[in-house]
Amino acid sequence: MELRSSSSSNGSDDPMIRTDLESNVREGQKKQPSLPIRAWVAPVTLLKNRKGHRVSDLFKTVACLMTALCIFQFIWIQHLQSGLVRVPNDPFDIRFGDNVNQNSPSIWDSERQSFIHNAVPVPVHSHNDYWRRIPLFEALGSGCISVEADVHLSNSDLLVGHASSSLNGASTLRSMYLEPLQRMLEMQNAHITDGTWRGIFDQAPQQTVVLLIDHKTAGPETFAELDVQLQPLRDLDYLTYWNGTERVMRPLTVVASGNAPFQSVMALNATHRDIFWDAQLDMLFSADDNFDVDPPIYAYNRSNSYFASTEFKRARLYTWHNESLPLPDTPSAKDIASTQIEQAKARGLIARYWDTPASPPNLRDIAWRVLVQLKVGILNMDDLGAVRARASGWGQIEL
Repeated sequence: MELRSSSSSNGSDDPMIRTDLESNVREGQKKQPSLPIRAWVAPVTLLKNRKGHRVSDLFKTVACLMTALCIFQFIWIQHLQSGLVRVPNDPFDIRFGDNVNQNSPSIWDSERQSFIHNAVPVPVHSHNDYWRRIPLFEALGSGCISVEADVHLSNSDLLVGHASSSLNGASTLRSMYLEPLQRMLEMQNAHITDGTWRGIFDQAPQQTVVLLIDHKTAGPETFAELDVQLQPLRDLDYLTYWNGTERVMRPLTVVASGNAPFQSVMALNATHRDIFWDAQLDMLFSADDNFDVDPPIYAYNRSNSYFASTEFKRARLYTWHNESLPLPDTPSAKDIASTQIEQAKARGLIARYWDTPASPPNLRDIAWRVLVQLKVGILNMDDLGAVRARASGWGQIEL
């Protein structure tokens, strides 16, 4: 009885105790749901805040990537300009120091011009030549017989550069290549009156220099502007051309590559075609080849093309024949079974491989050595320091 009375007295019979219990229950009911509500409201609020920053974050990411790309490109250009191989007391570096650039009047003085003309020509192509510290002049001073310029059609002019984002209005094909080449050739041929010509290199005066123009913008329009800009050199009879029956060599040979259309080359004057095509080395075999005559008539030949180029990873340098099968016995089968270098030679073209291994140095040297041994037409080079270091040790070439 007392226990029941005590229990009753501790329960709801006491109004003060009952009021406190009800107050605690009400407070507990208010506080308990607040925990899960806060747990779910917090991430939703964060998501709403983040949504407003998404566009800003995207712009920041793009800006960082573009900045990193620009820094990498700048470092790479400096890397190429300085040369991967430095020659102690390099005669070129001594005469063409940091105080000399392509626009320096002193680059035309007799000492520096004599150095260029006395260089030993080697079968080397100066890849992306415009990245050099002194474009054109360093390549010729290193003995390169071929230089490359990437061009973009912009406001009826041809600007030189690798990408459209890096173009400079002052870096035109005329100012960087056409006009300097014309000036050098005029100096070389100033006293020749018997109809002959003299090229850039005094040690090989009949050696032509190839100017490879890589079209980066729309082919037909860029090609048409190139054709117009070559007129001063054409008027001086400095351009190699096809006269309808044979190729007539001159001190400068112009080759169109990249987006240059083969149809534009073929549309030139058939008896004075002075822009040649850079054929695709890994696709020389064509349905238009005629093997019913001897010798065969190829679609890509000396009349319309000069180089035949492809990426090194697509090279087919050797052939293999299954001894259980008969040997190719038709002209077309023999052509298909030939190496790419053999196919190019059969068509009178010069084989060129680009993007050859750059590192490690031993792999790079092996690739160069194999290509020279297989009598590739010309070596594609980024490192002109290595060219000067090896001088004439690159083999011979017949152009």
